[in-house]
Amino acid sequence: MLEDFINKLKNKASDGISEQIITQILEESKNIAKSSDDGEVTEEIIKKVADKMINTGDYLKKLTDDSNPEWLLNRIVDNDFCAACGTCEIVCPNNFVDFNEGPSLGEYCRRLGNGMCNEVCPRVSSGRYQISLREDFFEDYYYAKGAEEGQDGGVVTTFLKDLINKGKIDGAIVVGDAQWKPVSLIIKDADALEHTTKSKYAISPLSALKKAGDMGLEKVAVVGLPCQMEGLRKYQYHPYLAKHSSEIGDEGYPVKLPKIEYLIGLFCTEKFTIDTIKKACADNEIDIGDVEKFNVTNGKFIIETADNTVEIPVKDMETFSGCNVCRDFSSEVADVSIGNVGSPDGFSTVIIRTEKGKDIADAVKLEEGVDKDAIDKLTQFKLKRFHKNIDERIENDEFVSYYWNDYKGGVGIRSDGNYFVRVRAKPSGFYQLEDAEYINEIVKDYEARIKLTNRGTYELHDIKPKDVEEVVYKLDSHGLLTGSEGPLVRGTLACPGQFNCHLGLIPTTALCYELEEKFCEFPTNYKFKIAINGCPNKCSRPQIHDFGIAGITYPKVEAEKCNGCGRCEDVCKVNAISIRGEMSYTNENICYGCGKCIKACPHEARDTKFHGFEVYVGGKAGREVIEGVRLELETTDEIVDLISKVIATYNKLAIKPQKERLAGTMKRIGQAQFMEEVKKA
Repeated sequence: MLEDFINKLKNKASDGISEQIITQILEESKNIAKSSDDGEVTEEIIKKVADKMINTGDYLKKLTDDSNPEWLLNRIVDNDFCAACGTCEIVCPNNFVDFNEGPSLGEYCRRLGNGMCNEVCPRVSSGRYQISLREDFFEDYYYAKGAEEGQDGGVVTTFLKDLINKGKIDGAIVVGDAQWKPVSLIIKDADALEHTTKSKYAISPLSALKKAGDMGLEKVAVVGLPCQMEGLRKYQYHPYLAKHSSEIGDEGYPVKLPKIEYLIGLFCTEKFTIDTIKKACADNEIDIGDVEKFNVTNGKFIIETADNTVEIPVKDMETFSGCNVCRDFSSEVADVSIGNVGSPDGFSTVIIRTEKGKDIADAVKLEEGVDKDAIDKLTQFKLKRFHKNIDERIENDEFVSYYWNDYKGGVGIRSDGNYFVRVRAKPSGFYQLEDAEYINEIVKDYEARIKLTNRGTYELHDIKPKDVEEVVYKLDSHGLLTGSEGPLVRGTLACPGQFNCHLGLIPTTALCYELEEKFCEFPTNYKFKIAINGCPNKCSRPQIHDFGIAGITYPKVEAEKCNGCGRCEDVCKVNAISIRGEMSYTNENICYGCGKCIKACPHEARDTKFHGFEVYVGGKAGREVIEGVRLELETTDEIVDLISKVIATYNKLAIKPQKERLAGTMKRIGQAQFMEEVKKA
């Protein structure tokens, strides 16, 4: 039977085909069998798959070469850019990534690493801008002391215990140790947290997060270093950054990870390998098993035993290579950041960064008076070290990933490896002379090119990777906001409108300013475009935008003033007016509200019946052109309110971030049903 057939297959296979290939053939056969009538794996299916795979010699050679599998992240790992955060390990749906003080690919990956491992890596790109829009970070500084025993006041332990006891999380992902070698742990019992209270200062994994998902935990808090916070935030917002859902493994399922309810970040200047720490102990004749506490403060690595304290200058220890290209000291993307810098002895500094992070106030008493300068000093220390390392790499023509170039919005990579920087369009596309002159100077200084987009914005092309951050800073400092790229409300497109165009019925620029103030860079499921037109001629194509606006004015006739001269009929573009005797009549089924007849009447016999806006919801251009649902509104307040409700409903009901536009959501659930949901919003 099947076993005999498989053995025959092994005997027939060439020398280059291993057990791994046979396993791969069987797995593929199982997948094909699932779609058959009986779901059974047969010799015929196996033979078909085997013939196809065996005939693909080069493919099989790659599969059998396990010594150094090709992996996209090798460029990060091999060039000392890896943060050793461990995020790539936990998101691999096939468990191909091994982590031992750094990641490596343990088995051949059919995607060669072109998947989630690469997409969540914080050293490939930070994802910082899109993440920041959605988390709306802020900084509130306090210091505190916890009720539980722990390093520098036990605040982390006290917070976690409070979260577990109140049922806000099912468990905590923390770092324990085996002879001070960090071990990733799942803590479900609050009392067990006391065994994880000491800081390790060595590279720590996140593998327990994956185990927590396998155990069925649904909500967790994770305590980690800045690099781990960055990787986990990228995982949380992966669909908005990578434009697709979680990667499906060979078994047909993505990794099952619990929802990360709280990210608790620690302060960190650098970390060390466990061998470096062991060497520091050995050099000072200390048995690592006798160590009660490690600490890093004032540039010293401190080893404490029951009867001895040794201080070693950090500069004399070998820092993990990836720390030299890290910019984050205080875990800037965590919900709450905790460390001992800036607080009195025995206390911890607490930086609350999100609304969720405010929950720490339920666990500890927060005091004001943190020494922010002390924190800034170490932040600047890391930045100085970072820039020094990057400058040396550039000078030596070494690999640089430029992961930080997306800290700000409107930055994108060109096909040639250089970047473009997009300036968010000024309302109605009007720029001051000094704005244009300033942009031109930057273009000259950085040997760039200007592109004017169809939405009235400047794009600066051919910016060298090393210059992106500086260019963005200069533009921002001049009041030129970079952005309008990605899943957010794009720059508002508008025609010149009233006071600039003789056809304009509404002041488009003023409305632009109002909408920009309210919705500028507002996060959405996919790009959300707004267009305003001063009249119903629709030059800016409002009817095929996610939200379109056009000014309209419908006429009425003052019978006592009209003598049937016919001037109104002459100017009407759509033949909506007819003259009968000494009276003009308007066919309201044809009139589109341009208001020309009102202006043209020499006898002031035509007046305004309705002046306001026609709006379109759910339009779309591109591969499929869809005209939005048409409504009429009277005031700008109604427009602002409707846009707010449309975006809220869209973000609530949309699926597949960066794939489903508003028009797609409305089509999927029905336009009428969507508009009903908008009314309820």
